[in-house]
Amino acid sequence: MSKTKTRILDVAIKMFNEQGTGLVSTNHIAKELGMSPGNLYYHFRNKAEIIQAIFEQMIVDWDVAWQSPTLDLKPSLEGLQAVIRYSFQLEWKYRFFYRELIVLINNDPDLKARHQEIQKQRMIEQTQFFEHFIEAGVIRKPEDSGVIMEALLKISWMISNYWLAFVETSGESVTEDKVEEGVQLIMTVIHPYLVQEDK
Repeated sequence: MSKTKTRILDVAIKMFNEQGTGLVSTNHIAKELGMSPGNLYYHFRNKAEIIQAIFEQMIVDWDVAWQSPTLDLKPSLEGLQAVIRYSFQLEWKYRFFYRELIVLINNDPDLKARHQEIQKQRMIEQTQFFEHFIEAGVIRKPEDSGVIMEALLKISWMISNYWLAFVETSGESVTEDKVEEGVQLIMTVIHPYLVQEDK
């Protein structure tokens, strides 16, 4: 990706996070960048393309969390918490997307299809991720592993994706402490299956 495209996405993310996508036009983004709308349109034809490109950038960032750990991460309780914490940090980086998810995907069929595709992929990767920690003896395999594992993943997914929005809609500021509270909520969900907690 060119440096100009990267700059456009960085500024768009900042503006979307601060103002929401509805109040930010491509003209606003171009003005913030100090470029003409025509120059911006050379790189992205409209705001929908910018949002789609941001989503693709999000996918790459999330790959670090859910693909590399199974290859590179030494399984431990601290490692598990580190990955969960990293996921919350990414959600804060792209917080506009989670605030407006339903509206964004309903307004863009292509984005909706891509999001559904990635969500299915992530659920598979997260299953493999937890199995990696089960094999390492960090997490105990549930007795009814299929049903319980699916439920744990869904609950963790919901907390991870909507915790920061919950904090904001409660009128609270999103701080490092609130991010850590979200991490601990997920740890509470999987607490009964943490082998180290049994000792």
